[in-house]
Amino acid sequence: MNIIVPNYEILNIETESLVVSDAGISKIHSQPLLNVLKRLKLSAVMTREEVNEVLAEHGLIQNDAFEFLERIIPFKCIEDIYFEKTIVVSDWKGQVDIENLFKSELSGFLEFNSFSDGVVDSVRNGKCFIVLLCHLYNYENVKNLYFELVRASPKNAISVCWQMGNVFCIGQPYIPEIGNPCHFCAVDRLINNNSIMPAKNSWSSILEFCKNRRIDVPAKALSLYQEMIVVGAVVRKVKFFTEHLGGYKYQDNVLHSSYLQLLDGEILEESNSHWYMCDCLRAGR
Repeated sequence: MNIIVPNYEILNIETESLVVSDAGISKIHSQPLLNVLKRLKLSAVMTREEVNEVLAEHGLIQNDAFEFLERIIPFKCIEDIYFEKTIVVSDWKGQVDIENLFKSELSGFLEFNSFSDGVVDSVRNGKCFIVLLCHLYNYENVKNLYFELVRASPKNAISVCWQMGNVFCIGQPYIPEIGNPCHFCAVDRLINNNSIMPAKNSWSSILEFCKNRRIDVPAKALSLYQEMIVVGAVVRKVKFFTEHLGGYKYQDNVLHSSYLQLLDGEILEESNSHWYMCDCLRAGR
C-alpha cells in the first residue's frame, strides 16, 4: 500500500515544536517523533513498510506512532501506480541532457531508447507509459513504430511529442484498451484537410509534402531556453500520468493534447476526436 505524505510545516519555538497541517496545529514534545516528521517531509509518496522502518529507526512503537501521525498529518492511502515503467524513445540532438533531466524529476522506473532500438519487445504485454520524443518528425517511421507498440500491448499508453513550426505538441496518451483518439487521428485529419483545401498555415503543407516523400519534417533549432521549457513541459505531463500528485484524474483533464508556444512559453490544451479513416479504429480487428 502506498501512502501520500501531505504538506505540513514544522515551526520550532523556544519550548516546543508545532506541526501545522490540514488537520490543524499540533504540539510535538518528542524529539524522535519530530525527527520522523522531518524525514517524512522529504518524501511525497511512501509505502507503509517504509514509514514503519523510519519509525523503528527512531525507537518508536510503530502502530502507536503511526496512529498519532495519522491524526496530525492525515495520510492518504492509494493503490499502486498503474504504469509499470516509463519509456522515453528519443532522437533528441539538442543542448539539453534530457536523460539526466528526466531522471532527476521522475521517481519511477525509467528507461531510454532510440528509435532504432528494439523497444517493442521490452513493452510487450506490459503497462508502460511510452513517450516518443521527436527531434525531427518522420511520419512513416513514427507511424510504423507507433502501431507496433499498439499491437505489442493494448494496455500501453503512447504519447508523441514533436515540433510543429513555432509550436511544440505534447500528444495525448493513446491507450488502445480504452480506444481514445490516437496521434494519427489529428495528423491524418490535418493532412487530408490540407489536400482538399490548402491551409494558410504553411506547416501543414510542409507536413503533407514530407509525408508523401517519406522524409523528415524540417524543424528550426531551438534556443537553450526553448529546449528547457519544452523538456520541462514533457516531464510535467509524464509526472501527471505516472506519479501520485495528490489530485484526481478525469477524462476532461487527461484526454487532450498540449501545445506549447515556443515564442512565449504559453501552453494551450485541446481535446482530440477520432478521424474516421484512422488506422487506430482498425488496429484491434
